[in-house]
Amino acid sequence: MAELIRYGAYLPRHRIPVKELHEFYGRPGRPRSRTLATPGLDEDPITMAFEAARQALAGGETPKAVLTVSQSPPFGLRKMSGTLANALSLDGVVPLDLAGHPGGLMDALGVASLIAEAGDGPVLVVATDHLVAYEDRVADMLSAGGAAAFLVGDSGGFATLGPKARSYDEVYDVWRLGTEPEARYRLEVLFGAYGNAAKGALSALEAATGKSTDGYDAVAASQPHPNAVRGLGRLGVTKEQQEKTSFVGEIGNIGAASVGLALALALDAADAGQSILAFGYGGGEGIAQAIDVTAAPPAIGASEQIAGVEIGLSTYYRWTRGRQQEPH
Repeated sequence: MAELIRYGAYLPRHRIPVKELHEFYGRPGRPRSRTLATPGLDEDPITMAFEAARQALAGGETPKAVLTVSQSPPFGLRKMSGTLANALSLDGVVPLDLAGHPGGLMDALGVASLIAEAGDGPVLVVATDHLVAYEDRVADMLSAGGAAAFLVGDSGGFATLGPKARSYDEVYDVWRLGTEPEARYRLEVLFGAYGNAAKGALSALEAATGKSTDGYDAVAASQPHPNAVRGLGRLGVTKEQQEKTSFVGEIGNIGAASVGLALALALDAADAGQSILAFGYGGGEGIAQAIDVTAAPPAIGASEQIAGVEIGLSTYYRWTRGRQQEPH
């Protein structure tokens, strides 16, 4: 069975208060997140991936393959994994890009597990994102940036990647047509689809493992919006299980890196003998996996990155407007 050997996480230090965005656009109601983790002008999904990956590789084995997961690669028609491998000076590795949706990290861990169990590992898996939304849409999309990385091997780890289950419905909650620079979204569809996918995946995982959802010590879930995550309580997920893994209400939606950061937070707080339920979601698909902690994880202090330095509205828009349309 494949194991997690090391892990890393990176959040940009800058925070824009969502309340300022609401007030600027005259939006009524309470902001759904306190701030957004905002990459600086010299940061993008590759640079954030580099920082998380460097942490995951510190003191560990050199990977044989690099898998990257992102909805917002800064360069088209190129392999993001290849650029990252070069930046990390990983010569001779197999670079693989995995696109799709925000829950794609769960698939990447599955691919890494197959490679590692075949004796061709270890594998570095990195999820990184900054799916930019413009104008007042950012107040709903809660667009933020971040990255998480995991080194997966067949031995020498601290946690085993256990059974996995999934549920899928064809829905359009968040999507992008062709080369459009901005995501389209329907939040009312997202909330319902997230709940339906979670219900199906968690039920299937319980059937496969014989372990109820409330039997895990922590739940590390994709967090596209606080309203979506709140619905997990109706499926047996307790507040205690999410107490140390919830962040969307503080720093926003970090896309494909969301479930990765949640898992890093859960591992930081875990002890040997505990178990974690990881749940990735995107595009109507929910992927749930059981993770058993077999030894004390090499804690990285991921929670210390949640707090940051506030920036003003003018700085935020100077850094984000047209970011995926013009060189920066």
